[in-house]
Amino acid sequence: MSDLQTIHGRIVDLRRHVNVHLYHLRPFVPSDRYELWIRCQDGSERKFTLHTRTMPARRGHEVSLVVTPGKTPRVLGLANWTALDGANYVRTDPPALLRPRDALAVLVLGTPLVVTWGAAGVVLSVPVVLAYLLVVGVLRAGARIRRAAQVDVAIDREAGRIAGPWRGTLH
Repeated sequence: MSDLQTIHGRIVDLRRHVNVHLYHLRPFVPSDRYELWIRCQDGSERKFTLHTRTMPARRGHEVSLVVTPGKTPRVLGLANWTALDGANYVRTDPPALLRPRDALAVLVLGTPLVVTWGAAGVVLSVPVVLAYLLVVGVLRAGARIRRAAQVDVAIDREAGRIAGPWRGTLH
């Protein structure tokens, strides 16, 4: 069972922001950011921030957002019902499979081997670290593929609820 929510409404404001970074200080997420205001069906307005380079919608378009639940929801997918377009952000903007905190894990795994075995520990730590990085990368890739499929199902469900006959065409 998916823990995703969909929010349907019309875009009342859409702004693109581009941050410029020095080459060696670039962030891990895209430097493009969209701030999106949606007027929901109940008349309330909500703001969402998307860190992406892909925005298949403009001001005035009717859209559905697939978001994670919580106080600050993260947008995982967008279906544009005006232009019959959409984006699965889990698939189009995948995060890095390895993260900076993995460097700490590599140190935690390799240091005891080097301290205990000396020069032989350095040689032994290489396959241990490579195995860790491989397992972590594969697990994160699997989780990303599973989440992308959940977003596809949520978009298809919303398409069936809103538009009927052309169901399943927004991917």
